[in-house]
Amino acid sequence: MAPEPGDTVWIPCEVRSSAFADERRVNIESPAGRWAGIVDVRQLRDEIVDGTTAIRATIVGMAHGKLAARLPGQTRYREYLSVTETLLT
Repeated sequence: MAPEPGDTVWIPCEVRSSAFADERRVNIESPAGRWAGIVDVRQLRDEIVDGTTAIRATIVGMAHGKLAARLPGQTRYREYLSVTETLLT
């Protein structure tokens, strides 16, 4: 079943340690570009310090085969990340 607005999904990401034990630096590469931010470890599928996991996101819109996902945390990038369904895990 295809995701719809309001659905929670997992988006693959790379994580690195942060200044605080309960936060991680997160990087996501998507066809629309790069997203980077600081998130609470509880928003990650696996509470790892470094490596590959997935971040919890909420679908907020759909258009032309792309999904707009709202990601938790603090970022200086655009508010929503544009992804395709194939990127979701």
